[in-house]
Amino acid sequence: MKTIKLVSLATITTAVCLAMSPAVAADYPTRPISLVVPFVAGGAFDVIARLASKHFGDELGGAVVVENKPGAGGTLGGRLVANAKPDGYTLLLSGTGPISIAPAVYKKLGYVPAEVLEPVIQLTSSPFVLVTGEGFKGTTVKEFVAFLKADPDKYNYASTGNGTLVHLAGEYFQQQTITAFLHVPYSGGAPATQSMLANTTLFSITNVPNVLGQIKSGKLKGLATTGPKRSSAFFEIPTMIESGYPEFDLTGWIGIFAPLGTEPGIIQKLNAAFAKVMQAPEIKARLIEQGDEVATGSTKDFTAFVAASNKKWQKIANDAKVEID
Repeated sequence: MKTIKLVSLATITTAVCLAMSPAVAADYPTRPISLVVPFVAGGAFDVIARLASKHFGDELGGAVVVENKPGAGGTLGGRLVANAKPDGYTLLLSGTGPISIAPAVYKKLGYVPAEVLEPVIQLTSSPFVLVTGEGFKGTTVKEFVAFLKADPDKYNYASTGNGTLVHLAGEYFQQQTITAFLHVPYSGGAPATQSMLANTTLFSITNVPNVLGQIKSGKLKGLATTGPKRSSAFFEIPTMIESGYPEFDLTGWIGIFAPLGTEPGIIQKLNAAFAKVMQAPEIKARLIEQGDEVATGSTKDFTAFVAASNKKWQKIANDAKVEID
C-alpha cells in the first residue's frame, strides 16, 4: 500500500515563489521605481536621492521617480513604504533620524522601522562637528571640557529640535565628557546656528552643512568632528578620538530600504546598482563638499550596521531620558 504524503498549501506556495524568484529578479525592473524621501525637497536627503536617481537607469535600466513624503519627523514616508507591495517598485531613502532615533524617543510611534523594512544598502556616512561661538576663547576639546566643568549648567547648547540627531549628539557629548549644560532646542539648523552667532548659545554638535560656511569664514570655531576619521570638509580639524576621547565615534547615515518580504534577488540587484551609482564623480564631489562620504557595502553589512545604530542611539536616548509624546 502506497503512503500518500500531504503537502500544505503554504509549502507549495513557497516552492513556487522560490522557483519564480530568479526569473522575477532577472526581469526587474520593468517599470519606474518610486523612491520615497521622507523629507521636503531641497534637503540633504532629497539632494542625494535626485543625484542617485539620475544615474540609476544607467546601471539597472529602469527609471527612478523621487517622491517627497515629509511628516512626523521623517517616519511618515517609512510607513508608506512599509505598507507598499514588496515587489521592488517602492523604495525608501532614509537615515539615522527616522530609522534609529525615532523608535528610541517617540513613545507613540506606532511601528518599529527595523521590523517592517528590509535594509538594501548604506549610501553615506556623515560626521558631526563640535562648533563654538566667540564665548569660548580656547582651541581644543580638552580646554572646552575644562571650560564647561568650571561652571556646570551655566552655558547653553543649541540643537535643531527635541529628539533630533543634534539634540542626542549633545547628550552623548555630555555623557562622554561628564559635563553639564543647558539644552536649547530650535526649529532647525539655521536658527540654531544663528543663536551661536548671536552669542545666545555657546555651542552645538551639529551636521556639517549647518555650519560649514560659518566655520570656513571664521565666524564660528570648529573644535572636533565626531567620525572615526577626519572630515573631508574640515581636514584640519581633529576628531574627538584624536582629541582624547577614544570612545567618541558618532555619525549619521543615509541608506536604501525596501518593504519587508521583498525578494532577495531584487534586493541584491538593487544593492549592486546603488553601489555603482554612488561612485559617480558628481555624487562623490557633492558629498565631499558637505563633509560626507560614500559608505556602500553588502546588504548583510548594512543590516548589521542598522542594528548597531539602533542599539547605540537607543542607549543614548535612554541614558538621557529623552522621550517625546
